[in-house]
Amino acid sequence: MYVTIASIVISVLALVILNYTMKLADRYWFRPKKIEKRLRELGFRGNPYRIVFGDANDVGLMRAQVTSKPMELSDDISPRVLPYYKHMVQKYGKKNFIWFGTKARLSVTDPVLVKDILSRPDEFQKPSNDHMGKVLAGGLFLSEGNTWTKHKKILSPGFHMDKIKNMVPSIVESCLKTMEKWNLSLASNKSIEVDMVPEIDALIVDIMSKTVVAGRISEETRRMFQLRNTVNQQAVKLAKLMYFPGWWNLPTQEVKTLKAAHKEIQSLVKKVVTRRLDEMKNGAGNQGDILSLMLKAFQDEASGVSLDDVIEECRSFYFIGQESTARSLIWMLYVLARYPEWQERAREEVLQVFGDQKPNVEGLKQLTIVTMIIYEALRLYPSTGLVHRSISRDTKLGDMVLPAWIQVTIPIILMNHDPDIWGEDVKQFKPERFKEGISNSKMQSIFFAFSGGPRKCIGQSMAMVTNKFVIATLLQHFSLELSPSYLHAPRHSFLLVPQHGMKLVLRKLV
Repeated sequence: MYVTIASIVISVLALVILNYTMKLADRYWFRPKKIEKRLRELGFRGNPYRIVFGDANDVGLMRAQVTSKPMELSDDISPRVLPYYKHMVQKYGKKNFIWFGTKARLSVTDPVLVKDILSRPDEFQKPSNDHMGKVLAGGLFLSEGNTWTKHKKILSPGFHMDKIKNMVPSIVESCLKTMEKWNLSLASNKSIEVDMVPEIDALIVDIMSKTVVAGRISEETRRMFQLRNTVNQQAVKLAKLMYFPGWWNLPTQEVKTLKAAHKEIQSLVKKVVTRRLDEMKNGAGNQGDILSLMLKAFQDEASGVSLDDVIEECRSFYFIGQESTARSLIWMLYVLARYPEWQERAREEVLQVFGDQKPNVEGLKQLTIVTMIIYEALRLYPSTGLVHRSISRDTKLGDMVLPAWIQVTIPIILMNHDPDIWGEDVKQFKPERFKEGISNSKMQSIFFAFSGGPRKCIGQSMAMVTNKFVIATLLQHFSLELSPSYLHAPRHSFLLVPQHGMKLVLRKLV
């Protein structure tokens, strides 16, 4: 009898092990190879699947090689920023795929297909189980389905132009405070060298504190952004591990530091949120900022919004709103410094509209040259270089049926530097290409600086208003030029960053 029971136990264990082995084999070999075959039948080309890591190691090695030294002063940045994606286009053509772990990433650069993908968020969704995405972004940026629909409806009023107009005095106040700081630094000097990265970061943090939570920078805020720097640093170190199964649970020091910093940020954001909630319960008015909108929904039991939802959205907008705006603005200042003739044209426009008075919301629409420069900077130096979407079932795209369990990658930087899309002058800085704005049909079909479709950046209008006020205020007070010590080294690190800082020379206008 005991022999019989033992035999049954052993047989059950063997079946369990066999079943688990077959699942692993399917996940890490048979399914990827089946997908590879389907993709090749559709006309896509790429390297053969390599178990577990795929192309991830090659991506890391090529990235390390090209970022080991600065590049020449050029706006043709795609070979440095997305070297492996550029390499794959040169090797296999635009219809290519890359393996990240067991996932095939299909590169799509056809603007018609890109627009179709972005217009169908229920079918082409943000990648699931993205631990790094949740740490770096989270909230509305990663939510799906009913949660995304509900939260967007709650938050959208906070980004209507009438609300943004109410933020203008705070934005201008922050800008003038920064200009005064630089004036004091100049003192009797004719010029000073400034690394714009920490300066613009501090400026946008100040603006976001006033507009996201309608308050001044607090000790919690300062600590949060210190921790955010830790998170960003650890994220870069962990980039190569992100494709390793179960990397989030690895007991490495980098993962532990990332988790600890993220946990403390959550705790600090919770303090800010609960303090505002207590103020609202004690009669404080709704200030129309993002935090107030979410707390108002939280107090309405029918909304289904939890306190954790409020904390997540507040954290998300605090950081992603600040970082994406700041990184874009840094590259806008770069092109102003690099192209002095356009800087002078923009200054003449600003002085004609505002003179030496504070910039105001009524004059923004008259800043056509400034707007053209902003859009061209966003084309050449988009803050987001890659957009990823996933499909969980066979999905029709154009005249193809894509297989389930792949990711679709939209390499925005490659598209923005593609002569087939923008013309033979694509590598030139030509703001006049945007003289008719971006609302015309041509630009709407090829310009994806703020993504597109229903999930288009909710903060686009606020970002544009902030950029215009910062640039207008700066041009009223200073001229910009590249520092002799500036090293041109754009790098894709989740957002587009200047690897060695953005060192510019400020001169006070006579």
